[in-house]
Formats: sequence, structure tokens, C-alpha cells
Amino acid sequence: MQIRSIILYSKSGEKRVLDFRLGELNIVTGTSQTGKSALLDIVDFCLGRDEATLPISPIFNTVSWYAVILQLPDTRVLAARPAPRPGAKSVTNAMLEVGNSLGVPELADLRVNTDSTQLRQQLGRRIGIGATRSESPSGSLLPALSANLGHAVLLCLQNQDEVASKRSLFHRQNERGIPESLKATIPYFLGAVPEDQAVLQHQLTQAKRALRRAEHTLKAAQETHQGIEARLESLLGEARVHGLLTDNSVTSDRAAAVAALQQAVSFQSTRGSADEDQRRQELRLTEQTSALRRQLRSLAEERQLLNDLETQAAGYTGAVARGISRLSALDLVPDSVAGEHSCPLCGHDLPEPDPTVADMHTTLSDLRGQLDSVQTVNPRREQALREIEQTAARLREQLQGIEGALSIIAEQRNQQAGLLGQAEAQAFTRGRISAYLSQISTASNRAHLQNLESDVAVAQRLVQGLEEQLDAEAIDDRLTHSISYLSGKMTGHARTLRLEHGDRLVRLDLKKLTVVADTLEGITELLRIGSGKNHVGYHVAAHLALHQYFVANSRPVPRFLMLDQPTQPYYPSDMAKQRGRLEDIALDEDRVTVTRLFELMHEVTTELSPNFQMIVSDHADLPHPWFQDSVRYNWRNGEKLIPTTWLNDNPTR
Repeated sequence: MQIRSIILYSKSGEKRVLDFRLGELNIVTGTSQTGKSALLDIVDFCLGRDEATLPISPIFNTVSWYAVILQLPDTRVLAARPAPRPGAKSVTNAMLEVGNSLGVPELADLRVNTDSTQLRQQLGRRIGIGATRSESPSGSLLPALSANLGHAVLLCLQNQDEVASKRSLFHRQNERGIPESLKATIPYFLGAVPEDQAVLQHQLTQAKRALRRAEHTLKAAQETHQGIEARLESLLGEARVHGLLTDNSVTSDRAAAVAALQQAVSFQSTRGSADEDQRRQELRLTEQTSALRRQLRSLAEERQLLNDLETQAAGYTGAVARGISRLSALDLVPDSVAGEHSCPLCGHDLPEPDPTVADMHTTLSDLRGQLDSVQTVNPRREQALREIEQTAARLREQLQGIEGALSIIAEQRNQQAGLLGQAEAQAFTRGRISAYLSQISTASNRAHLQNLESDVAVAQRLVQGLEEQLDAEAIDDRLTHSISYLSGKMTGHARTLRLEHGDRLVRLDLKKLTVVADTLEGITELLRIGSGKNHVGYHVAAHLALHQYFVANSRPVPRFLMLDQPTQPYYPSDMAKQRGRLEDIALDEDRVTVTRLFELMHEVTTELSPNFQMIVSDHADLPHPWFQDSVRYNWRNGEKLIPTTWLNDNPTR
């Protein structure tokens, strides 16, 4: 897959089409702020990147769609994306169209027909990226990673901040999650990992789990089988202790022991019905106790009432007796004295009239009658009190008997508390015996053990077969071969560019995702090699070597490499960048190095042609014929990526 065209559409339908040569070095040279660096962002965006990294400026806000036409071995593909809305951080809409004679469509023909994920997957499948998925490390929360075009593109782009970096070697390496993706997918893109590794790895994981389960089941069954006799004897003893069995004979026969334990399981306690009868009896006696207590309270009230009447009658009788005693003197008065105006003792006339003796006799007679009536009532009240006392005594005797019965029941209950604990112990033992008997019903079967052993053997053979297919040693050998090839190419390129430590062995460190040189002082990482010029040189050497390997081994990686401003360390001044000429570079050595840098790109591209394409955006404008022949666009003297007329024709506000 190479880039045939980069296309920008204005909101009014105008098109800016940049065509590139396939299988050649394409140079876009120009001054600053002409849009050279945006080319890499546009390609990155059109190939499925969601994050919007395109420049935010009024002139770029006139663009409504971005598109690239990709050339595949058998067809062309249009990958287009609508421009992100102002302020938008990501976009997922996309358009994908395939056709042998596909040309540059009009704006009206563009439409969203897919999303960025589908775009990456479909393009990835078209260049041969298989269903490769790397499993997460054990214990990791990261999801499994499936290689796609997005991972391959990381090996094809180097923007101006990356190409001269000493801390990162690959595109977007400083972003979260990208280093893990690179480490997981580069072995696949190098061919060290088979395409069906994901399927095989998943099958191996499942097979190992199944093997562990089978081994655990077999081990448990074997342990159970080996301890059956001792366990049966132990359960028999426990059943006897809790009263589930009365036979104390010892047997070594498994069948007899199992039969005895089954008998113990079926043991039924009689405590249930007896307890229920006892509860009913206790309830009945309690109700009788309550009734007797109510009757006793009623009798006590009646007795109190009679006592109160007796007290009142005694007071009345005393008063009447005193009145009779005072009137008893009337018996001394002669019966001849009459009239209320004469004294009954001397017969003289009284100054005031006085009651007659006859009236006082009448009163005395009435008092004696009342006294007789009260004394007549006393025997009946005393009889009623005696009857009440007799009834109360009888009720108290009944109550005392019932309370005695309840005390006996309570005492029996305390005595039965221990028996209740025994019943629970019996139930628990029956449950244990039942569970064990159900367990040994299959474990004790020799045929069952043989089936489990057969399951383990089958699982072991399956795991062994998958491990042979996923031979880690073979994968390491293939990866070592790839690294050795890359090391040879990188060392050669480093010597061509005369980089520091380039006379030593230079290689790629996939664990640290950097370039290292085996110096006399030890392994020196790119981070510890000085000068931005060396950093650029090692980036170019590493990525050219990678694409030489990809082409030589037909690996599923796009056949292009885009570099943005690889000579930036050599053009420090704005004037030098404006002109881009060799004579604007101060040092002769740097002029030679810049020339060698482009010569190396040209030589490698020519060597791999037509299977490799380079697109380099740079300030350099070298005079050499091969360089000028590679220049596709020279944006100087007002020439830019986006015509300034678009701003006039498409005001953003």
C-alpha cells in the first residue's frame, strides 16, 4: 500500500490534489508555515486515527474533507474523513471506497459509509494483516490486543518532533498505551509470531485450564478412594457415639460398613412427638392455674366485703346497746305518773312540758327490736365467711397441685436440654454420613477413576500439541534472526551517515523501543548519544532498515515511509529554512551529512522500487539532479498546501 494522492476539499467544493509517485522518493520542500508538516497528519487521520491532530487555523477551517487515494497491488482505495468540527478532539466517521479505476471524487460524491475502526480493519485485511491477537500478560487488566492497520502505521510515520527525538523511536511512542502496542505487534510485523498465534494462544489457555480441572478432579477422587476404609470406620464410630447405631461390632467389609451407615442415616428420633405432648400439657396446666388464681381473687373480694359488713354491724350494735342501757332506768318510774307537765319522780308541775314515760318505753322497745335484728344476721354472715374460707382453701390446694406439676415439667425440660443437643448432633452426623456416602458412590468406582485418568491424558496431549505449535524457542529464534537482519542494515546505514558509534554494531532494542550501539564502554542507548544530528540519523537508519526487512519478507506493513523535516538540526536559522540551500548550512561537514541523508533515502527507495515509497517534507532544496527529480512540490514564493484563495472563497466566520 502506497500513497497515490492526498486530497483536500474546500467547503465550496474546490479540490487541492497532491499526486505522488509510487515506488520513488517524493520530496515536498518549502518554507515554514506552508503546510508541509500537515501532510503527515492528514495521512495519519485518513488511515483511521481518531484523535484530531490537524492544524487549527482559519485557513484549515476552510477544509471540509480530507482524503487519500492508496495504491494496493490489485486495486485502489479511497480513504476519506470529514474535517473535525472546531474544538472537536476526535472524529470516528469515515468513507472507504475501493476500485481499480478509482479517481478523485467530487465533494458531492463524498459520504460517510463507515467508521475509523472498520476503516483500519478493512485496510489492514487488504494488505494482509491477519487475525493476530496478542494475549495480555497473566494478571494484567489490559484487554487482548489485535494487530491492525493503526499499529502498522506507527512504523511508517515520523513527524518533526519524533524524527529528531532521543527518547522515542516510533510514531506516537510517548502516548499512553502505544509502547505496549508496539512491543506486542512488532514481533508479528517482523514475522516472528505466526498469524494464527492468537487462536492458538487462546486454545492453549483454555486447554491448560481444562487440564488443571481434570487433574484436580482426578486427585480428589484418588484421595477419596485411598481413604475410604478409614473414613467409613471413623463414621461408624461417630454414629455409635451419637446413638445412631447400637451394633458395636467392627467390620472390614466396605459393603457392610456402607449398609450400616445407611441405616444410621435413616435413624428417626422420637423426641418430636413427646415434646409436643409435653407442650400441650404445660399449656393446659398454665390455663388452669390462671383460672384458679382468678377464682381466688374473687373469693378474697367477697371475704373483704363480709368483713366490712361485720365491722359496720358491730358499731351499730354498740350504739343501740348504749341507748337501751340508758333507757333501762324507765323501769323504776311508777306507772301512775302521767302527763307531760308533771315530774315522774316527785309529781310536781314542770315549767316546760317533757316527753312522757310511755314515749320513752316505746323508744326502748324499738331499740331492743333493732338489736335483735342485727344479732339475728350475724350467724348467717359468719356462715358465709366459713364457706368462703373453705372454698378458698380448696382452690389453693388445687393451685398448689397444678404448680407442682408445672415445676415437674420445667425440671423435665431442663433434663431434656441435653437430650435436645444430642438430637442436633445426631442430625449433623447423619448429614455428614449421607454426604460422604453420596461422594464415594462414584469415587469408589474404579471405572470412574479410569475415566478421570483418561481425561487428564487427553488434556495433556492437547496442551503439549498446542505448546509445540507455539514454540517459544522457535519464536525467539525467528525474532533473533529478524533483529540480526535489521542490525546489519542499521549498522551499514549508520556508517554511511558517519554517525557517532556508527563504527560499532547498531541494533534495535524491542524491549526498550530504541536504538542501541555496542560500544567499548558497553551498550549505549540512543538516549545517551549526543547531538540531534545523530538522533535524526539513527531514526532514518532504523526505519529504512525496518522497511527493507518488510519488503524483503513481504510483511503486512504499508509500503511507504513519511518523514517530516529530518534536516531540521542543520537549518537553525529562518533564513536558511527559507532558502533550503546547501550553502546556507554553516559547516561543510553538515552539508555533506545532509546530502548523504537524502542520498541514503534515494538509494534505499530505488533499491526497493517499486515496492517502497518515501514522502519527505523538508526545508532542504538540494541542487543535485536526483534530488530535484524527486521534488514533487516546492512551496516557496506563495505556494502552499491550501490555496489562500480558499480563505476568500470560504470565509470561516
